[in-house]
Amino acid sequence: MTASDDDPGDGDPAGGDGSGGRPAGDADDGDPAGDSTGPRDEADEPGVRILHLDPDETVISRLTAATADSEGIDYEGTSDPDRVRERSDAADVDVFVVEPDAPADVAALVEDAGAAGAAVALYTRVDPGDVDPAVLDAADTLVEKWTAEEGLDFVVEKLLRAARTHETASRFARAFDRVDPDTQSSCSSLVYEDGTVIWESTPLDGYFDRRGVTAAVPETPNFYRQLTAALSHDPDAIRTIRGPDVPAEPTEFSVPTDEGRARFRYTEHEFPDTVGPLRLVIVEDVTWSARSSARLELLDLLDQHVQDGISVVDANGRVEYHNESFAGLLGYDDMVGEHTAAYMAEGELQSGQRTLQQLRTDDRDSAVIDMTFETADGEERTLAVHFSVRDDEDGYEGLVNVARDVTERRDRERTLEQYRRLVESAGDPMYVLDDDGRVEICNDALVELFEGDRESVEGTALSELLPQAAAERIDEALDRAGTADESATDGFDIPTATGEVRQFEATVAGLGPADDADGSVGIFHEVTARERRESELDLLKQVLTRVLRHDVRTGLTVVRGQAEVLAERTDGEQRGMAETIVDRSEQLVETTEKARAIERVIDSDEGRVTLDLRSVVNRSVANVAAVHGDAEYDVQITEQVPVRAHRALPYAVENLVENAVKHSCTSPASNAQQDAVSHGDDTPSVTITAAADGEGTVELRITDDGPGISQSELDVLADREETPLKHGTGVGLWLVSWVVDRSGGDLDFDTGDDGTTVTVRLDAGDADDLS
Repeated sequence: MTASDDDPGDGDPAGGDGSGGRPAGDADDGDPAGDSTGPRDEADEPGVRILHLDPDETVISRLTAATADSEGIDYEGTSDPDRVRERSDAADVDVFVVEPDAPADVAALVEDAGAAGAAVALYTRVDPGDVDPAVLDAADTLVEKWTAEEGLDFVVEKLLRAARTHETASRFARAFDRVDPDTQSSCSSLVYEDGTVIWESTPLDGYFDRRGVTAAVPETPNFYRQLTAALSHDPDAIRTIRGPDVPAEPTEFSVPTDEGRARFRYTEHEFPDTVGPLRLVIVEDVTWSARSSARLELLDLLDQHVQDGISVVDANGRVEYHNESFAGLLGYDDMVGEHTAAYMAEGELQSGQRTLQQLRTDDRDSAVIDMTFETADGEERTLAVHFSVRDDEDGYEGLVNVARDVTERRDRERTLEQYRRLVESAGDPMYVLDDDGRVEICNDALVELFEGDRESVEGTALSELLPQAAAERIDEALDRAGTADESATDGFDIPTATGEVRQFEATVAGLGPADDADGSVGIFHEVTARERRESELDLLKQVLTRVLRHDVRTGLTVVRGQAEVLAERTDGEQRGMAETIVDRSEQLVETTEKARAIERVIDSDEGRVTLDLRSVVNRSVANVAAVHGDAEYDVQITEQVPVRAHRALPYAVENLVENAVKHSCTSPASNAQQDAVSHGDDTPSVTITAAADGEGTVELRITDDGPGISQSELDVLADREETPLKHGTGVGLWLVSWVVDRSGGDLDFDTGDDGTTVTVRLDAGDADDLS
């Protein structure tokens, strides 16, 4: 509603509603005639009219109290959108403060207030990214809701600043405007061609004297003689000025002064149609302009080439200026005019404003904080921002920011924090020693190991915490690590108070320039249980070996001898049973021999040697044929085949050949007729080939025509374990597997109804190295 709705008379000072609900007597008490054109006292000037829309009565009551004693502020808080429309229609608002989450059409209210010439301030805790873009773009400033009483003064200051700077040019921008040459100090003289002065705005000698020029200027009515005397140190300038022709371009020269050198510009204009003819000469002081230009050029050069991002933000939070580096950090071309909230990650605007408010409270003018921004590509980037507060006689004016990308540093810090947590939570004792061998950093596990507290452990030499023998072992490992430029491991014992011994392995490494530190690091891993288990297993192996070598083998020899006697003295079913005992006894003896061979392979520390695969195969076939002479052997290896393998390779090959013969003899009854058709008889057949693939590998293939190795046998080898429900029928294939593994080779089985092919892949050797 406007004043004309109530009273069409324009002259009645009490008739309008333009006061927005305030007492009418406050408007024009000093001028009953209502003449607004006459002079008014400063006290008659209306205060800054702040209208605040917020559904939170507590917020309004806080700001009401904060502005109650402030001169020049007319504050009204309301939760009624109609009241806002009323005062906006009456153009009775200088600053419209609004909570974007208010239950109203905030965008329309902001538009109306802006149309009425009011500045718009968003006073909220809502993240800028969640604010209606139309509202955010129309806002002149954003202020986070401040709960601490001491922060409200800063809030009020920002609102007043928004009113003062609304729709005005930035003072920072004006600072870069060029100075109008017409306003610069100069002297002008009208002279004849010979230099006789007929008029001058200021005598040249007096003009130079006021500027502290120390060069002597004679008292003469001739302008050229005065200037030539002042420029006696600069012949080039004299020749230009006193040449046969009037200088076509302005000439600059410098003269000494009390404070250094001053620079002047000389300009001459000729009037040939006048009697004389006459010349107008102008000498103007351009010292400040020259220095400013040089400084601006230097500042521009530094600004464009400095790696740090520089930006200037006004009191309302909008970017007034930035260099290329700042825009490049965030991937934008031009950010001037944008609110800084548009580039900040969620919550960062509030964080920055809280820091700024704290600065104002503590009467400090700068701070450095890490802030996360969103780049043009939508990625997050962490910048360390050093911002300095800009103040003038009117109060807070904005910020000057210097930003540096610390994303990698922040990521590194996060990684280091993760490592710190990992070390602290680790069960193994860990430590860092300084260059003198003293504990600099350690985790709780190390403190617990020495049954002390952190204060007693850190700063103490590790050699004082450990037994002498343990400290010496660690020093020896550290020496090896330094020589090899890597970590080294050694074992040591620590006796306990109860007389027991705890066994540890220490892994240590030195620190150097690459680590930006001196000293060493180490990890203790307790192996007491492992060592005890290994000792028990070694004892068990010795017991079993003795049993296999002596008790079992001796017992089997007795059993077999007795069974042979029974077979000779009996016949029929009893003879068959005795022969079965003989056969099984022989198989068990063979098993003990293979077990002893496996033991030798496992215990052997030998590396690989070069063997002739043809000789290995021929000897293996001869040994198997001595027992299984009824089988057919097709060895298709006619030349030497050098391979790199463990010395026990002949055991493996002989077992594979023997296994092929046995599998060829054990066709199930259901397959007997089929085998007879396939082979024409039941004679086992084994084929052996060897070939190099041309890439440094030799493949040995042993093929039989039996029913194939059962999948359960292959599963045991693949899983490398036997259980009561899943186990092999012997130790032959285990022997093969271990020998091939120690030879650095591969073992494959291709089995089916028509037989099995075992492939052993070994590295090719050099014939000159054959053992």
